[in-house]
Amino acid sequence: MRSLFLGLMATLLVGCIAEEAPKDIVNEQGEVVDDPTLLLNGLWDGQFDQAGTLRVLIYNGNVFAFDEATGYYGTVDLDDKTKLADITLEGYDFIDADTSAEQYVAGGLAEDYLLSGLLFSSSAENDTLVGDYETSTVGGSFSLTNDGTWEDNSALNAIDGQWLSTGYELYLTALSDRVTFKGISTDASGCTFNGAIRLLDKNQTLYQVEMTERKNCTEFNVVNAPGYAAVNVDGDLEFFIRKSDELLFMSFTPAATDTPTDTTTDTTTDTTTDTTTDTTI
Repeated sequence: MRSLFLGLMATLLVGCIAEEAPKDIVNEQGEVVDDPTLLLNGLWDGQFDQAGTLRVLIYNGNVFAFDEATGYYGTVDLDDKTKLADITLEGYDFIDADTSAEQYVAGGLAEDYLLSGLLFSSSAENDTLVGDYETSTVGGSFSLTNDGTWEDNSALNAIDGQWLSTGYELYLTALSDRVTFKGISTDASGCTFNGAIRLLDKNQTLYQVEMTERKNCTEFNVVNAPGYAAVNVDGDLEFFIRKSDELLFMSFTPAATDTPTDTTTDTTTDTTTDTTTDTTI
């Protein structure tokens, strides 16, 4: 009887564990992220004051962004009742900007940005954020549009191979549980970086990145810098990396693959000769 009782208790305990509620999703600051805020997860394109270009990654309550001169990092919270998103960002000026290579490092003193945006649908999806922003010195408006790639699948073998940017080569090797990568400069600068990329959700385009080391570069020489990567709408591989108060943004295009050339030549010659002679008089 005692063994039967113990067996029943064990079964009940296992059932309770199995039915335990899933853990809360928290942002990088350790704050619980409400479900409505997760609707903002995605890659966005936009502008401040209807000028320039602004590239934005929103994931689980955190925001990475950059434009022509500034890198941004912060948090976002969406009110489900009002559809208003409160975004708090720290803006860092670029301390190194290689526009030809599409590699940008932001750091130094931060300026606080407070944004309030309305989420609405310009199509069948909640794909647009418009609103206002302010800093200690200026204010204005902003707009963001989801680029539609968030629901693209991710796979380790999809990014395996060689990627390029001006002056850099990036090599990725897919393993069973991750992709290891090594980036090298093709000039005398000696800048190199390496690390690993892992899946977050195969049904979404975002990957998790751990940059193990970046060294001999003009800026952002660090170890163990976390971040994210995604394949954008143009097929390029984008990186959003953060270490303390510095941000690194990079973009690479896939290396061209050799395409078989059709060398078949039609050498057939029409040797037929019309020998018919008209003998009619």
